Amino acid sequence: MPIQRTATLLPALLLLMVITLTGCGESGPAGPSAEEIGEQFYVALKQGDFASAAELYVEKQPRAEIIRQLEEYQQKLGDLESYKFKDIVVNTVFSGVRYILRYNTTYTNGTRATEGLIMFQPVSDNIIRIEIHNVQTRRPH
Repeated sequence: MPIQRTATLLPALLLLMVITLTGCGESGPAGPSAEEIGEQFYVALKQGDFASAAELYVEKQPRAEIIRQLEEYQQKLGDLESYKFKDIVVNTVFSGVRYILRYNTTYTNGTRATEGLIMFQPVSDNIIRIEIHNVQTRRPH
């Protein structure tokens, strides 16, 4: 008789373990996803709203410095005409999750570029923020 009880109890215990473990693991970001933040960033740039774009960066970077850099890009490249999401790479590290998003962009002066947004989602607050915005220009054909 003890073997029969164990045989019926074992599946119930396994099911309980599976249900319990599915609640564990990585949770999503507390706010918008990396792709949504990228979209917010480029919408703000296209509208010339550099202050809103700067709000998406990590807090340790001075907003005035970010705005100045975005204005310099605009002076050099012209207004953002179009942007298209290209791809994303996600790396999980001990302290959080790093996202690398790439976009193909076109500016009013004819310059085309591949741009990267590097974002980080720390385990401490689980909110994704931009760390780096990189622009690699290609000459118009």
